[in-house]
Amino acid sequence: MEDKENGGELTDAPNANYQKFFKKFSEINTLPIADWKPVHVLSFFCKRYYQQYNVKYKFKFNSPAPGKCFEVFQIKRLASMLSANPKILKEYIDWVYDTKVIAARRRLTSISFMTVEGLVVEYKLKVLMVPASDINRTTLLPEEYKKILLEAGFPINTYGDLCFVCQMPDCPPEIVNQLEMIGFNKSLLKSIV
Repeated sequence: MEDKENGGELTDAPNANYQKFFKKFSEINTLPIADWKPVHVLSFFCKRYYQQYNVKYKFKFNSPAPGKCFEVFQIKRLASMLSANPKILKEYIDWVYDTKVIAARRRLTSISFMTVEGLVVEYKLKVLMVPASDINRTTLLPEEYKKILLEAGFPINTYGDLCFVCQMPDCPPEIVNQLEMIGFNKSLLKSIV
C-alpha cells in the first residue's frame, strides 16, 4: 500500500506520467528498432549506461511531463543533428559507448555528451559516410539507402544505379531528401564515372 501521506517511497518516479514512461523502457526488447520512438532510444541509452557503469542513469526530472524532460530533448536534438532513423541513433549510441565512453577517465553524468557537435560530426565522417575516393559506380549502397529507394519503387543496389535514378527528369526530390536525412551526400554522385 502506497504511503501518500509521507510522499511515497524515495525510489518512486516523481509522478504517474514518469511511471508509465519508464514502463515503456522494456519495449526495446521486443519492438523492432524501426518502430522506436524517443522513449525507446532513451531506454537504449540508459541500458548502455547501466552496462558501462553498473548504476542507473540519473534523470533530471526537470519537467512533470516526461515527453518534455531534458533527456527526451537531448534525444530529439540528436535526431535533428544526425538522423531520425532509430537504427542509426542506436548504432551511434553503441559507437559512442564502444569508442569514446570506455576511453573516458571519468563517469559521464549527463546524456548531453551524446550531442556534442564534434562527436556527431566525427561519427558522420568515420562511420556514416564512405570516403568519396572509395565510391564508384559498382559500389554497393548502404542497406538504409536501398530500403528508402525500394519503398519509392526503385529496386537498385549500386551508386551507379543511384546516379542514373537521380538524373532522371521525373526523379522525386523527396527520395534525395530522405537519403540526405540519413547522411547521403548528393555531391558524391558527381565523381562517379
